[in-house]
Amino acid sequence: MKRRSFIQVMAGSAVAGYLGIGERAAAAVAAEQHVFKHGIASGDPLEDGVILWTRVSEQKKARVRVKWWLASDPEFKQVVRRGREKTGPERDYTVKVDVTGLEPGRTYYYRFSAAGERSMTGRTQTLAAGALDSARFAVVSCSNHPYGFFNVYRDIAAQDDLNAVIHLGDYLYEYGLGGYATEYAEELGRVPQPLEEIVTLEDYRTRHAQYKSDPDSQAMLARVPLIAIWDDHEITNDAWRDGAQNHDESEGDYRDRVQAAVQAYFEWMPIRGTANAGNSKIFRRFDYGDLLSLHMLDTRLYDRDAQPDANGETDPEVIGARLKDPARRLLGAEQERWFEAQLEDSKATWQLVGQQIMVVPARSPDLEPLVDLEAGRGLPRELLERIVAVSKNNPPMLLDTWNGYPVARQDFLTALARHAPNAVVLTGDMHTSTASNLIPRGADHPVAVEFMTTSVTSPGFHEYLPEVTPNAVRDATLELNPMMRYMETTRRGWLSVHLTHKDCTAEWHLVDTVHSREYAKTIDKRLRVGAGRVAEGLQEV
Repeated sequence: MKRRSFIQVMAGSAVAGYLGIGERAAAAVAAEQHVFKHGIASGDPLEDGVILWTRVSEQKKARVRVKWWLASDPEFKQVVRRGREKTGPERDYTVKVDVTGLEPGRTYYYRFSAAGERSMTGRTQTLAAGALDSARFAVVSCSNHPYGFFNVYRDIAAQDDLNAVIHLGDYLYEYGLGGYATEYAEELGRVPQPLEEIVTLEDYRTRHAQYKSDPDSQAMLARVPLIAIWDDHEITNDAWRDGAQNHDESEGDYRDRVQAAVQAYFEWMPIRGTANAGNSKIFRRFDYGDLLSLHMLDTRLYDRDAQPDANGETDPEVIGARLKDPARRLLGAEQERWFEAQLEDSKATWQLVGQQIMVVPARSPDLEPLVDLEAGRGLPRELLERIVAVSKNNPPMLLDTWNGYPVARQDFLTALARHAPNAVVLTGDMHTSTASNLIPRGADHPVAVEFMTTSVTSPGFHEYLPEVTPNAVRDATLELNPMMRYMETTRRGWLSVHLTHKDCTAEWHLVDTVHSREYAKTIDKRLRVGAGRVAEGLQEV
């Protein structure tokens, strides 16, 4: 493994060249920016359009005029679109341009200028139309700024052949200093801004600004278009339609908090749409020619019923009754109908489903012989003892996942079986790398496969469940859950998904640390599934 430094990666011509900044490091260019110190980004590509995003970071006037250019070459000799936008405090001085009239399957370059300063140059691309031989995506989730450096983003920025980055949520975290996963914040110089947990619109805007100030994030976003969906931490932990685990009356009205979080998300992310009152419908579809349709689902906020153990419920009979209730839904009726219609409509070889939470019906192993209660680190002893006690009877793992909605999950898998002969589900949330065959209840073969990406930085199981022997929890989980073919709990990273008309191959790119800007990367596992052979399940590469 070759260890790469921050400057080596950022200054390399493979990364810096596409930005139109020659051999100078992208990080150095970002440091010189005053007007555009939050970087630039593109996202939500279509065959004929793409979203361009930036923010005017220093303002001398209430209203600021911003110019933008889109060209077919990095030197901007062939400008194909240009325009002007005005921004102001009503949208936190962000700029979002929906550029249309573009050619399908093309690479474009873009930049902005305002107040006498020009932004760095970004690269983006439109969706292909018609025949497409292959596509490759980076899949990420759970990027916690105070817990570590975004080495994973930097590694993605060094890739040359990505069509998009698919972010499955927890793009940011809501906690203040002293809250979840902030124990390294002061040591690493990554103290949350603001210091307290975010609740108001101004709070969410400030936290987005901190994340967008990160040089590794800026390098990735300027390199490749982003297709993102939120999970819970863009709002607050274990959120659902009408409440959340990490919200109480002292923090104000939950609906007001959601609206503030959603407004800031639409302002600060390169996602199509605006933060109109009550707007939380972000499930959508992207077609990459005849090769694949990517369906981005909202399994978190749009119309999700409460988790069966919400509000601290611990009575097994109550939880059991809720698990069996067919009325309890995860996607909601409208999104379920939309999703099934999209599957039926698509004629692409592959149906790729981007969603937030674990689908495979995994059960927890008995943790008592696996966990050293005396070596607890991230969890209070009392909580760790309670987790171990509950695991004795191998309950469903994490009821905040599809495990808490088994009837809805069966309907979800039935829809895939009916309309999607080649279905691949992409998952985040758990800070763990896994791969699973998805077999509906009563069936004897897979109808889809699930690839889960680990976190960009957020801590994994091993950091909260101190093991008696290394990988004890992983090995016991795999033994208990035969649908799961792969699991890795100790390292952070990203998931590469490469599709052709023949097969879909997943690679888990894992880094050895997020607590130093120097890191080593390995490809830990490669698995694939064949087109027309999903029933055979996952195969080793």
